[in-house]
Amino acid sequence: MRSRPQSSSPSTPPPSGPAPRVFYPEFLARLREVDGPLTAAEAEYAGPWRMEPVPGGPGEVAVVRAWESLAEGDVPRGVFRQEDVARLWAVALPLAGREPLFHLGEQEEERGYPVTAVEGEQGTQVCGWLSLFEPQVVDVVHVLQGLLRSPVALAALLETAGSEALAQVDRILGGRLGA
Repeated sequence: MRSRPQSSSPSTPPPSGPAPRVFYPEFLARLREVDGPLTAAEAEYAGPWRMEPVPGGPGEVAVVRAWESLAEGDVPRGVFRQEDVARLWAVALPLAGREPLFHLGEQEEERGYPVTAVEGEQGTQVCGWLSLFEPQVVDVVHVLQGLLRSPVALAALLETAGSEALAQVDRILGGRLGA
């Protein structure tokens, strides 16, 4: 079961201008003391995230929720010295909060270590085997699967890759697709 991470600020819908509050601060403080549902961790990471220049920090970029602002005193999830690194974090946060779709069994079977996947209504099923116990590979596939499910995250990743990488991707895909 996931534990609920401490929030830097309450998650609220994105308003324009200063955010009006619906709940009393005391109520929100009491809620933070109680274990939330399993979806609370995903909601904490979901964003959407944006980048904001840090005043007084030349070249520094903060990662905040779309409705948060450093000027209003919101605490950023992170501050980075390079915009492309901040963009990667803004992409990674929602992916990190999602429940993993793939899991690696710890007991080796005849064909190797079983990899299970959540297959919609069919539930969890074995989707393959690894010859070595490599949980870090399963974590990477979780991130890749998250990128495939989020056009916004995939676009941000491609933007961060830069023009030379995109030119090479263009040539690779053009060759594969016969364009």
